[in-house]
Amino acid sequence: MNMKLSDGTVLSPILATGENRFVQGRNRDTLNFIFPVSAGVETLDAAFTAANCESITVTDDSGAEYIHKGYTVRAGLKKESVEVTPATGEADAVYEDRITVSMSQRTYTESQLASLTDTVDTLVMDALM
Repeated sequence: MNMKLSDGTVLSPILATGENRFVQGRNRDTLNFIFPVSAGVETLDAAFTAANCESITVTDDSGAEYIHKGYTVRAGLKKESVEVTPATGEADAVYEDRITVSMSQRTYTESQLASLTDTVDTLVMDALM
């Protein structure tokens, strides 16, 4: 699986999931991207900005593309140990460190305000030139 952010950054998460989550006082659609620890917390923190997540294109292993718009609200960034193989009678459970980045979608109102801000910024820049 690969994903491409608005700025062209390409990342390879192990898994991408979705859920509805209460973030910043609202129920929001949220995407969770799970990466190996080798991806680096600092690298992922820098990549998953509001501007870079205006459009997220996820390409699955069969080549199908899924485009997600407006997932600009950071809902979480964490590094944790995850069980990747359950314990059996013969072997202990196997754990690996993983990094999870969660991005939530803007509300309709937040999208409209962002659009108005962009329009005002454009008008001001045109007036100054």
